[in-house]
Amino acid sequence: MDSRRPGDKWTRAKPAPRISDYEYLARSLRPLISTRRDLDISVAPMEGLASVITACFNSIATIDQVVNSVQMQDYPNVEYIVIDGGSTDGTVDRLLARKDAIDLLVSGADRGISDAFNKGIALSRGEYVMLVNSDDWLEPQHLSTAVLALLSNGADYVFGDLLLHFQDGTLAHSFAGDPEYARRLRHSMPALNYPTVVCRHRTFERFGLFNLCLRIAKDYEWFLRVERGGGRGAYVPGLIGHMALGGESVRAFKRSFREVREVSIGYGYPPVLAWSRFG
Repeated sequence: MDSRRPGDKWTRAKPAPRISDYEYLARSLRPLISTRRDLDISVAPMEGLASVITACFNSIATIDQVVNSVQMQDYPNVEYIVIDGGSTDGTVDRLLARKDAIDLLVSGADRGISDAFNKGIALSRGEYVMLVNSDDWLEPQHLSTAVLALLSNGADYVFGDLLLHFQDGTLAHSFAGDPEYARRLRHSMPALNYPTVVCRHRTFERFGLFNLCLRIAKDYEWFLRVERGGGRGAYVPGLIGHMALGGESVRAFKRSFREVREVSIGYGYPPVLAWSRFG
């Protein structure tokens, strides 16, 4: 019989990596597309630059949509980084054909989506960072709205409302962002709507990257870690993200509940309450 308390598996895992843990990238990466002379991650972020990072794997059906949405941003200072997990379905060839829209393309095996996004964050040069999955897409004014809000409110990150779509593009559901998210964050994932988030690079420097042992609740654990460390987010009305049905968190619904439960317990939420909430 397994005598571990709920949450022990997560709490025994290694701490989330820091940006410095990805220093090896500058020495080992052979990017397929790069507009840079070097990939030194110790270089300070460039003021005003926004880095958009897409992690993808076998995403030939959706990759053009996300690339187009980044290319159409009305914010004037954007770098676009794509971290591919070694796709075999033509995704890489399609990305190479879109090289005018991409500043850095890396393809190769990784340790999952958390590792892929961590690589992108470590390689990014922007003062602001946004993570966009390969089946998500942005409104043209997303970055300009988010950066203006960050400049005015001083938050560590901003978030908005999420629209969830069927495969044919029709609207399936909408999730309004929760301005009072901090009241629920201790025990469950509020409507922080991760596909809408734009974050300051220094927030990742201060609080670390995504925990590699979490496949789905990586964002929940990161938000909780930031909040416990004194960071804060801010809801921005009019900041809208788009997400297609069929992503990992939708397919693995039970696993997402389980990971959120384990993380909440690991951060001190009573196990009995966590199990009653996520039984």
